[in-house]
Amino acid sequence: MKYTQFLNLDAACEHIANEILAYSQENRPVHISLSGGSTPKPLFQLLATPAYAEKICWKHLHFWWGDERCVAPSHRESNYGEVKSLLLDHISMPVENIHRIQGERDPQEEVQRLSAEIEQWVPVDKDNVPAFDWIILGMGDDGHTASLFPHHTHFQDPGLVLVATHPQSGQLRVSNTAHLLAHAKRITFFVAGSKKAQILREIQQQNTAAKAYPAAQIKSLYGQTQWYLDALAAQQLD
Repeated sequence: MKYTQFLNLDAACEHIANEILAYSQENRPVHISLSGGSTPKPLFQLLATPAYAEKICWKHLHFWWGDERCVAPSHRESNYGEVKSLLLDHISMPVENIHRIQGERDPQEEVQRLSAEIEQWVPVDKDNVPAFDWIILGMGDDGHTASLFPHHTHFQDPGLVLVATHPQSGQLRVSNTAHLLAHAKRITFFVAGSKKAQILREIQQQNTAAKAYPAAQIKSLYGQTQWYLDALAAQQLD
């Protein structure tokens, strides 16, 4: 487990924002998949400030999402809706560079549509699998990531996108598969808060419980897997 501990969440957000700025300076399309949840909210707000919004070359960036709840974009639980209100409404990113998961559609139909869109836009790797430049993932209190849940994830699924069911609420979600995530050139788990500390320790120690956590099992095939943690999340690590 290769991790970087930041003093606080704001420091981690500033580091990621600077990396996004650097990516945008490359003279090519860069495909970045964003995480949902509460942790990246300050990141989106920071990117919308003039210090970044006016310096980032948005036309070079393509934004995707790792998963989405099956709700309309105006719904308070929509990952896309959150990014739209905090960031996209305040920058000049070309509309064709925003590849949202259409949570309001029939989930199975959206799996097919989104898979085709990924294949159309994201360059493939040597295995002929679309390879995102950077996938930013979060981690839930139960060790899930994207909408891949413990004891409910088929890691050998060869597809790109799937319909997932939240184990407790039964809510349907559309999520990238573990297969697609693993082919990213770079994966960064962005985790904050003391509630994640015990699970992170289990992952670091690679104990029996960690084997069930999708966040512990998903790694970039290219060796570029890292963890960005605030001090609260990292407090139990060696």
